[in-house]
Amino acid sequence: MSCASVKMLAACVLAFAAAVSAQTYTITDLGVLKGKNESNGFWINNLGDVVGCSDTQTSMGYPCTGLVAGQHAFYWRRGKGMKDLGTLSGGSVSGAIGLNDSGVAVGYSNLKGQPATNFIAVQWSSTGAISNLGTLAGGSSSAAFQINSAGEASGDSFLSSGVVDATRWNNNKINNLGKLKNAIFTAGLAINDNGLIVGESVFSYGPPFTSHGFLWNGSTMKDLGTLSGGLTSMANAINSLGVIVGQSDGISTLGHWHAVKWDASGKIKDLGVLQGGTYSVAFGVNDSDVVVGYGNIANNAPHAMIWTAAHGMRDLNALIPANSGWTLINANAINNVGQITGYGSKNGHNHAFVLTPVN
Repeated sequence: MSCASVKMLAACVLAFAAAVSAQTYTITDLGVLKGKNESNGFWINNLGDVVGCSDTQTSMGYPCTGLVAGQHAFYWRRGKGMKDLGTLSGGSVSGAIGLNDSGVAVGYSNLKGQPATNFIAVQWSSTGAISNLGTLAGGSSSAAFQINSAGEASGDSFLSSGVVDATRWNNNKINNLGKLKNAIFTAGLAINDNGLIVGESVFSYGPPFTSHGFLWNGSTMKDLGTLSGGLTSMANAINSLGVIVGQSDGISTLGHWHAVKWDASGKIKDLGVLQGGTYSVAFGVNDSDVVVGYGNIANNAPHAMIWTAAHGMRDLNALIPANSGWTLINANAINNVGQITGYGSKNGHNHAFVLTPVN
């Protein structure tokens, strides 16, 4: 558009101001389940519904570790609040990690008499009914991480050998997606509506720890590599256009993880860190290529972050109302409306939140 006329000049000034101003957000506290004092929002669908888990405060400093009994999955809807999704019969722990726009959620639960850490992948129907998705042959544990609009879910499962392979569930039937060469632990962490799956293959727990992110295209698994000179990468999310986000180290990161983005051609980009920080991780990306996650700031405290091509990486705490009482710690997911979920500290406890764009 040309700004040749006075009228158009005014319009251009307003458009420029809108372009350079930072998006701001309102914040909604999702609360906790009865008897709990902490919660974490893992996924938000395009309707603004959130799944996650609620737990009591632990010495780990963050909610929903999945290491002790008592953690339960939740489903939150605006105006209806938080619903306890429960566990498999007799189980003591569950967590909901993925949710599609039809209201079907996936995650994990333990079984009666089993340790809290011995998970089985589960699915909750739109009415809240839970079903056991099972494991690969001979496996003792599995987990489902995300579900797309077609009802396909991605995750992982142990094999009888103790190795973990990436998995896909389609019509409640499990398929082994395999692993990158020489990997000992592989997880399908995200799936998009085209059935593409991304995740991580671990080669060694070290030291040094070594892993690579991967993309499964429906038939083969592609190694996404790392930033130049890196030892580790992880692919945590993929949008409908095939853009992938996660983290990687490299020569330029001085041994730290940096949030990264792979474009649809597989080219990797370092998204940087928050001002004064040394590390960052990307957990979510929407179809507008807006990325969310967390990173540290100058005092090493973790803060939730957002990255856009226009503004780079910003601290989400600077984009919510001042004196809100919140410290946003981690942003786990962003939907196509621009709403974000994760968790932050408020009144001494970690609570799940939803951020909604003001404009």
